[in-house]
Amino acid sequence: MIEYLKKVGVGKQRSKDLNYREAYEANTKILNGEATDVQIGYFWGAMRMKYETEEELFGFLDSLKEETNIIDSDELCPLDLGISYDGKNRSVHILPASIFIATGAGAKIVGHGNEKVPSKYGITYHQILNAMGCLNLSNPDEIIKALELSGFSFYHQKFMNPKLASLLPKRQEFGLRNYLNTVEKLLNPFKTTKIIIGVAHNPYISKYIQLSLYSGFKDVFVVKGLEGGIEPFPNRDTKVITNKIYSLTIRPKDLKIEATPISEYLSIEQNAKLCISILENQEDNFKNWALITAGLLLIAYGTTEDLKQAVDLAEESLKTGAAYESFQIYKSLTNNKRVII
Repeated sequence: MIEYLKKVGVGKQRSKDLNYREAYEANTKILNGEATDVQIGYFWGAMRMKYETEEELFGFLDSLKEETNIIDSDELCPLDLGISYDGKNRSVHILPASIFIATGAGAKIVGHGNEKVPSKYGITYHQILNAMGCLNLSNPDEIIKALELSGFSFYHQKFMNPKLASLLPKRQEFGLRNYLNTVEKLLNPFKTTKIIIGVAHNPYISKYIQLSLYSGFKDVFVVKGLEGGIEPFPNRDTKVITNKIYSLTIRPKDLKIEATPISEYLSIEQNAKLCISILENQEDNFKNWALITAGLLLIAYGTTEDLKQAVDLAEESLKTGAAYESFQIYKSLTNNKRVII
């Protein structure tokens, strides 16, 4: 490990970038417990100060992929939710409701993550799903079964990549973002070709597109959304950049959707009740926002390229009860004896 520290940790003027092999080997040593806590912390800090190159990120990504338990989704070809694992801490979550609105309209969607991840240590959408009664499946066959029957499935990091998950206490002690935050959401554990990614900072947009293509994705949507997530802003324009010949801007006014109070903080339990009320098609200030988000998911999944049509499909899913049925099926499938909470 010392040889890599001597390259990246010798000051801003003298530090050098790692090549692919060096980045791969450095991160592999960290995963395998072959680096001390001091070395790990110094390496993460040095990389954060230096900024990672694309080649370094490729090496880190492949090192993590080597330890990832892949679940092949085959012809299902779901949309991967490439969301930062550190959650949100300043606004309402609408994504759990939008997921089932989209799956009720025919989309297949997969997610993965962990909780209490720095630097936000925020609430994650899967924690809200847990509070909605949807537990974390661990068996690959059951995870695929849930995807087939409900349209959605979630893969917790402790089952997906135990070595990476075991680094969480060290990451919490480090307290800041590092390159793991960037690459862990691009591991493609379902071996699919579609991904939608949340981004907070413009310089990362091109990085995420290149890393996604390198990771096997062919259809890439990068959303500069609320708190760096994939939920579009309900009260102003949201840019969506793709690797296709088109990109799009989501304008709530064009969809005749009124502004939503997004800055309100809700607990996990309050978020869960909100999302369930939306899926039950009760009148709520947040329902239209959920429909926009579901429409974006349908576009990224490939159902349509037209946002108005996508939102109409989402609204039909909600009105017919297909969204709520999709949620109930997933909830039921995750509450069997082979579930690990």
